[in-house]
Amino acid sequence: MKDNQWLVIGTDQRLATCCAMLTERGYSCHHFATNEYTEQLGECIAHLSPKHIVFPILQMTGTIPPALLAEGTRLYTGVASEEWRKPFEDAGLKVHSYVKDEPFIWYNARLTAEAFVHEYYARVKRQLAGNQFHVAGFGKVGKTTAHALAALGADVTVVARSVTQLSEAAVLGYKTERLTADFDITTGNLVNTIPAKWLAVTGNPELHIFDLASAPGCLKEPLSPEYYTVLLGLPGKHFPIDAAAVLTDTVEGMSRE
Repeated sequence: MKDNQWLVIGTDQRLATCCAMLTERGYSCHHFATNEYTEQLGECIAHLSPKHIVFPILQMTGTIPPALLAEGTRLYTGVASEEWRKPFEDAGLKVHSYVKDEPFIWYNARLTAEAFVHEYYARVKRQLAGNQFHVAGFGKVGKTTAHALAALGADVTVVARSVTQLSEAAVLGYKTERLTADFDITTGNLVNTIPAKWLAVTGNPELHIFDLASAPGCLKEPLSPEYYTVLLGLPGKHFPIDAAAVLTDTVEGMSRE
């Protein structure tokens, strides 16, 4: 049935696996491996006439002309600006953002935390138990990362500006420290989950910074890769099947709303 026709776009392995999972669940699904709009993609859409289109995790380069899409087509976007979404919305199409779905965010935060532990072991080759970690930010990724570290015996201090976040962290048993303009850290490990340039630090062999936040990163000034490690897209890198299952559950649930 045409209403059952799905098109999943993107080169990320999670998207290819999402297509396979939708097929296993009884949907007619096609995967097109690209992160940009091309004539070939346009021809594919014209041929399939999909009623559900899942876009790449990051905003696609270029965009599908709304005229190619049948009335009632439902779109599921990853990270996408309002400007990029506007032509679809102006055409009366329903646009859902799976990266803003609350369960999707929480499950990916949990996968990110677990993947960070894996990265730490592989890169530092030290145990977590007894080692000092400052977790900057206490949003979803900050909370799940602090929990994962503490569960394995790490000494965790939560750093944040928000009194609400610091109060919650304290009630949960973490040490806390207020993030101010003169905040300084010289030893241990700092795990950043704040997507802003807030930290000024000089190279220090006793400190390692792991950045889990999206661009622009936390550093005001560049720091040697020996001390600063950017870790993005961890769920897809370490747990592509689990991350794809979260994505599949999310877009399928949105399609039924």
